[in-house]
Amino acid sequence: MSFLQAAKMLTPQIKCNLCDQRQFKVVEEDQQPYNVLKCKNCSLVFVWPHPPHVELETHYDNGYYDEWISRQKARRQGMWRKRLKKVAKFKSSGYLLDVGCGEGAFLGLAQKKGWQVSGTEISAFAARYASEALNTDIFCGDLLSAHFKENYFDVVTMWHVLEHVDDPKKYLSEIQRILKPDGLFVLAVPNVNNLVFQIVYRIIRGRSLKLFTIGEKEIHLYHFSPVTLKRYLAATGFSCLSLAPDYGIIEPAKKIVNWISTIPYYLAGMQIFDAIEVVAVPKR
Repeated sequence: MSFLQAAKMLTPQIKCNLCDQRQFKVVEEDQQPYNVLKCKNCSLVFVWPHPPHVELETHYDNGYYDEWISRQKARRQGMWRKRLKKVAKFKSSGYLLDVGCGEGAFLGLAQKKGWQVSGTEISAFAARYASEALNTDIFCGDLLSAHFKENYFDVVTMWHVLEHVDDPKKYLSEIQRILKPDGLFVLAVPNVNNLVFQIVYRIIRGRSLKLFTIGEKEIHLYHFSPVTLKRYLAATGFSCLSLAPDYGIIEPAKKIVNWISTIPYYLAGMQIFDAIEVVAVPKR
């Protein structure tokens, strides 16, 4: 039996995390035992089966963060300042939670601006590093295990984290629960429809961009488009205030490609930019 045949046998047992349907097509099937599927009903793209959770946790050790806290530190600070300014356009103080806070650089800037900060982080190394840097407790584990109080936070941010979790719907529902009724949610994820980046990648590498590779540095379990992301927000109790290109890129070459990819958006509304930034609020 070929791997493609095996994948087709598995798909009826899988339920789409977004729309609950069970009809899929195989997008990629050469990384056994993993394959990339696309829901025939809502077009959500995801990896199945998911890698073991313990493997994901140990993947983000101190080696993963080395460049963040050394060579890339200054450029990443600039990125975080821009993101904090984005939040400040809507809210300027209160209780802020950063889900998947990494080494805590964003929270550090927010703390200096007077925010009461909290964070979650599955990496034991990063959680410890952030706790020491901020002199505050960072929850080491996933958001669902943190059990924060209902209606507690004024702002929740999630910068390129949702694509890594095994149940996006549960995460978004939990964020809606812990946000105050007048709270703010700011989210950024990669865009599966990043056509410009895909074309440039093919030209430079001579092959198509893969959505999943065993052992890659960035393990993405879900691949969102603007359409599927908005559907997720609506299904979990959010109203989307804005959906636009995310400019949280620090590598010069990728920044240029990302800037080029935003031109069709501003000229014709084509959402083919490299990453998506969403501002949302709980439905009232």
